Amino acid sequence: MMLGVLGVVCPGADWSIRLGYADAQTYRWVDDSGAVHYADRIPPAQIEQGHTRLSQEGIRTETVAPAATAEEMRRIQERERMQQEQVRRIEHEKAENQSLLERFRSLEDLALAREGKVAAVEALGQTTRDGIRFEQRRLRALHKQTAELKRSGKPVAAHFQDAIAKSEQRIRDGYATIIEQEFRKESIRKEFDQIMLRYRNLRQLPESAEATGKAAAGSLSSNLVICHDSEQCLQTWEKALAYVRAQADIRDEILGPGLLIAAQQDEREDRLLTLVWIQNRPEEPVYLYLDLECKNRLTANLTCTNQAAMNVRDGFRAALTKAGRGGKRDAR
Repeated sequence: MMLGVLGVVCPGADWSIRLGYADAQTYRWVDDSGAVHYADRIPPAQIEQGHTRLSQEGIRTETVAPAATAEEMRRIQERERMQQEQVRRIEHEKAENQSLLERFRSLEDLALAREGKVAAVEALGQTTRDGIRFEQRRLRALHKQTAELKRSGKPVAAHFQDAIAKSEQRIRDGYATIIEQEFRKESIRKEFDQIMLRYRNLRQLPESAEATGKAAAGSLSSNLVICHDSEQCLQTWEKALAYVRAQADIRDEILGPGLLIAAQQDEREDRLLTLVWIQNRPEEPVYLYLDLECKNRLTANLTCTNQAAMNVRDGFRAALTKAGRGGKRDAR
């Protein structure tokens, strides 16, 4: 028969006077009310609450901590997950750095890779522009036919108006794609700015003034204006219309919803200044974009050569920003 244990509690020490077999174990625990207990076995309900095992001399030989609660287990698991994720990030970064050093021998190689990606986007943009030119020719032809009908006193059939509306929409859609491509090019340049910075750090190379200048030159096109406030956007649109109409050599114009096409001509080339209002959804920003299309009258070359016209295009954002000074400004 196993004899019970007589427990004597002494402040500052864990020990007990026991009766029974010399090799029996003594356990100490504290119940929910704070009372200290000693016995030769642990009550089942106390096993997960923590206890201490004592030697014959009352010296602590083992301490079993209370089992973790569900919340504590959740925190432990989350901490372990974050630690593992940190290890994975470090290993991934090491692999990325090694790959970067192996793929590119110099900053010049990185610059070539950047320009290659930008050129690929620009090639897609050229295809989009070809479609826009086709629609511009169609729209101008439709307006010419409509004007001839009006001059002759004949009614303009509904299908003419429908064709004009569809052509205008296709032009706006084309320029929406152009704007997306502008943002894509900016994203590529920013991405490579970060890659080149990391490459310099890995190679311990100083930052050059040339690299800083190239990064600054990679900003959004100067012929794009972004605004957010609806009232301010309408005011900016009116300023943009006035800006285009104020240019020299304007022969005629086509005005539609969110669209102005102004035709210029001199002895060397025909030019179209196209101003568009692009807004995909009411809650999204408004994009005002001014484009310049040129065609040499002798060679049919599409490269613009009139510096004044190019200055009009490239000075678009600066002109609208300057016009907005002194009042509320939301365009940029």
